[in-house]
Amino acid sequence: MSTEITGLATSAPTKPKTVRRTAQLPSKGVSLGALATTVAAGWQASRLPALLWLTKDDFAAQVAAFVANHQEADSAGDARAPQAKRLKALDKQLDAGLRYVKGYLGEQYDDEEAYYGEFGIEKVGKSYQLPTARPERVQAVGKLLAALRKHKFDKNKYGTAYWQPLYDEYQALLADATTSTGQRSGKVSQKDQGEAQVRKGLRALIHHIKANYPDTYEAELRGFGFQKETFGG
Repeated sequence: MSTEITGLATSAPTKPKTVRRTAQLPSKGVSLGALATTVAAGWQASRLPALLWLTKDDFAAQVAAFVANHQEADSAGDARAPQAKRLKALDKQLDAGLRYVKGYLGEQYDDEEAYYGEFGIEKVGKSYQLPTARPERVQAVGKLLAALRKHKFDKNKYGTAYWQPLYDEYQALLADATTSTGQRSGKVSQKDQGEAQVRKGLRALIHHIKANYPDTYEAELRGFGFQKETFGG
């Protein structure tokens, strides 16, 4: 005996609605700095009291330091671009000249690879070339210059007249690039730390304003410099 169950309607499960919140604060450093500068000035001029852990003056100082460090980090990055471009071009010239030096060795010696180490040439993968890491590459070109003189290749077209200027410029640029990279790393670190402090202070101020002005906080937030689209619900 079979039993049929009829009249039962199956409905598709209701998907939960996705709540989209507007980002509280700008994601870009420049926009964040502009907002924070306006908010810090608004807080200084308002009757809203200080936070227990953050005074108005301290926040203003944090914002000013963040804006300055952000500008310095960007400037340091811009200064590195020409150096990096020139080093890349010099790498191509070094690699291009090396095949002629290997040709000189091949013409003079039956086992030319036995002399590669003396010329700063090493095996990278399946080919013999100058080291790819730039500090090691500088050292290798210095060895190559000495070996060119020792093996009487220094007067050739791709002898010392070709390699010495490249070596001098490459060495100087690499030293400058290393210094500027270290400086930029320090500035970026300062900027990132400052950004975290500023974001923490701005978020705290949003809640501080809402707590002190429960009925008019939206207008107060706008008065401080927060626009409705930047502080969410």
